[in-house]
Amino acid sequence: MNLLESLQGFVLGLPEAIQFLGVALAAMVPFVENYGAVVIGSIAGIPIWAAVVMAIIGNVAIVALITLISGSTRDAVIARKAGAETQEPAAENSRRECVRRLFDRYGIPGVTLFGMLFVPTHFIAVALVSFGSSRTGVIVWHAIAITLYAVVTGALMAGLFSLTGA
Repeated sequence: MNLLESLQGFVLGLPEAIQFLGVALAAMVPFVENYGAVVIGSIAGIPIWAAVVMAIIGNVAIVALITLISGSTRDAVIARKAGAETQEPAAENSRRECVRRLFDRYGIPGVTLFGMLFVPTHFIAVALVSFGSSRTGVIVWHAIAITLYAVVTGALMAGLFSLTGA
């Protein structure tokens, strides 16, 4: 059983009155994100508009929390390193390097709007904060991108359902 099937089973296993909360929880999972949660909720029988709203809420909430935590962690590390006499350059991993190149070229809006196609929002938020980006800017642009992707996914699901008569 794969992750999407497990999450769909989780949502369907909840009482009908709170299944929409399962969609918000699913949206908090990296790689599932808002678009996966919209699909899960829609297939589970939750109205598409409700799945879209709950996916946005869940994904924005976790990204905001991660952004604030990683920002506090960055501040603590910089404060600790400020007392050290020598600083070693941090080794870059390939995901971080990719996000850095996008950031240098397109800024926070470009990374959040286009990066979501390739890297989970959780990783993007942490990388942007590690580059010294404004936490508020990261959260606002992620909220915009998450909303855009969830609405587009919801529209695609509505179109698919109307084509198949589901």
